Amino acid sequence: IPFQHANARVLKRMKRPASGERNIERIRAWRAICPNITLRSTFIVGFPGETEAEFEELLAFLEEAQLDRVGAFAYSPVTGTAANELDGAVPEEVKQERLERFMTAQAAISAKRLQARVGGRETVLIDEVGPSVAIGRSRSDAPEIDGKVYIKLRKTDPRPAPGMFIDALIKKADEHDLHGTLA
Repeated sequence: IPFQHANARVLKRMKRPASGERNIERIRAWRAICPNITLRSTFIVGFPGETEAEFEELLAFLEEAQLDRVGAFAYSPVTGTAANELDGAVPEEVKQERLERFMTAQAAISAKRLQARVGGRETVLIDEVGPSVAIGRSRSDAPEIDGKVYIKLRKTDPRPAPGMFIDALIKKADEHDLHGTLA
C-alpha cells in the first residue's frame, strides 16, 4: 500500500489521497480481520516543503502503524512532474539525514515484528540450498526485496531443493531475516 507520507499537507502537495489518521484506522481494521497480514508500503522523505514537524509526524505514524515491510527514498526531481515547481526544496543533506532516521526507526520495528515470530512455525519456499543452510522466503517475503529465512541443515535432515515448500521452526530473528531449522 503506497502510503507515501502521513502528514495531510504533504500528501495534498503530493496529490495523494488520505491522511495518516485514516490510514491507521484502515491498518487496525485489516489486522482485526486478518491478524497475520503482512503490510508493506513505500514512503518519500524530503518532499518539497516538508518541515521537520511534518517529518516527525511521519515517524510517529511509522511507530503506530508497525508495518512489516517498508521502503523509503529521498525525494528527487523527476522530469515533467508538477512537484518540480513546488517551493520549499529540502536540502540534500537534510533529505539524507531524514532518510537515515526513517530507516533506523523502521529497522527497529522490523526486528520487533520478526522477533514475535520466533518460536513459531513457518512455511518456507526454498530458493537456494548449500551444504549446511537452505535459504528461502516466508509468506511475507518478496524475492530480492525482503529478508530471507535461513534454515540450518543437520547432516541427518532430508535435503530440500529449490522450489520446494518446507516447514521450519523459527529459532531467532534479526532486523530483516528469520533463522531456523527444519520442523
